[in-house]
Amino acid sequence: MKKAPFLFFLFSFLALGALQENFVSSALAAHGAKKSEGGKEEKGEKKKKKEDTITGGRFDGDPVYVHIAPMVLPIISNDGIEQLVSLIVSVHVKDLDTANTLHKNMPRVVDSLLRHLYGGLDEGTLKKGKLVNLDRIKTTAKTAVGEIIGTENIREVLVEGIAQRML
Repeated sequence: MKKAPFLFFLFSFLALGALQENFVSSALAAHGAKKSEGGKEEKGEKKKKKEDTITGGRFDGDPVYVHIAPMVLPIISNDGIEQLVSLIVSVHVKDLDTANTLHKNMPRVVDSLLRHLYGGLDEGTLKKGKLVNLDRIKTTAKTAVGEIIGTENIREVLVEGIAQRML
């Protein structure tokens, strides 16, 4: 047997194993898991959900924002879906305690937002012709979130992104 093909096969196998080890390590790091010394996977500490949704408030006077998951609202007429409105909303609250309360009640907050915004868009009270009225959307969103945590705890509702798609 010739040594050259055997050595080529051996080095290829070792290189593939090293690449696979790097790939597995980077994939585990991306998903928050660590590889222990024994080769077994350990679940790493994942970021808490509230860290992703609450920003600011680290220093005195620092604004505190609660980011709400993007929403897609259909506008439906008698002929079917007229358009889709996508919204990205953040709420500027007065302090971290209010932000934590808002975060704990996030399903209720999203429900309230969807009910108020969907109803207003469907009735046409939140639109100027075919376009959405941004000022009314902000006011309606503040009212919707205020039902859950009280309007006195909300400084402002920020619309970070809005898109309309006519169908």
